[in-house]
Amino acid sequence: MSDRWMVQNWTTGQLNALVKNLGEENARRIQRGEVRVVLKEVLKTLFDKRGRCVPEGLSARVRDPDQNFRLGRPKLKQEVNYANRILRLHGELSVYTGITAERFQQETERLLSLVRDNSQIANIANGVWLPIVLPRMETDDVGAELERYLEAVSRSYIKAFGNREFYNYRKGTLASDVSVIDSSHHNQLIERMKREPVIGIHFPNSLQGFSINASREQMATLPKGFILSGLDTAIAMLMYPDVLARDYRTPGLYLAAFSRRSANYSFCFVVVEDVSRLDFGRTDSPSNANDSYSSGLLFLG
Repeated sequence: MSDRWMVQNWTTGQLNALVKNLGEENARRIQRGEVRVVLKEVLKTLFDKRGRCVPEGLSARVRDPDQNFRLGRPKLKQEVNYANRILRLHGELSVYTGITAERFQQETERLLSLVRDNSQIANIANGVWLPIVLPRMETDDVGAELERYLEAVSRSYIKAFGNREFYNYRKGTLASDVSVIDSSHHNQLIERMKREPVIGIHFPNSLQGFSINASREQMATLPKGFILSGLDTAIAMLMYPDVLARDYRTPGLYLAAFSRRSANYSFCFVVVEDVSRLDFGRTDSPSNANDSYSSGLLFLG
């Protein structure tokens, strides 16, 4: 009876693979009853060794990332590095969040520990990560808030690269015309920003090669604490233009949590090919996958 059961339900290859995983000597000891097997659930790793989300079971389009489009890592080892980024945020956005460089660094280290201590998501920290401070919202209109951030992005970008310019193709059109995608969890961030400034870690190219639809679909597989990027991408661009808009070979960045109410598309940043300008504008169809573009993820713990 046991032989027939094995023949019906196991191939020779599967049996060989099982013995290989156990180790031949271990398998023989189990068969002789010398040791007992204790089964332990192995959780799937959600990010690969480069920090990119592992696409699995998605119906929307995904392409392998073009490795020619990549980001560098900023220096973030000392308190002064954090201070410089906060000063850029406060100065270009004309706000004061009340968050010190010390607190910024400590909260970043706490959030990174949460990531690295979780084997399912630890690999995301192998990619580029950018600590950001999202200021308290001045209005309930997400589009108007984004418009304000983009004006600050322009000032920050031009200050970082004096011979370049920023062009906002959607200037003056975003108020009352930006909606938040439910599956993105971005409304959780917005509710917190209505009460207080928020510190988080932005992972800008963790979804490179994913279509916008795939990025939104992927959120169902990620644990609590992750939010699909929208406002945080604009803040990250404001605080780190030297990283996110270094040159043409930086990935284009989708704001995949957002959709325009009057049309079926989202928004993105992209450095034009001659590296003379950073553009903000509409995307193409959210179903299209581009290997040099990425949605971002924000981790709030």
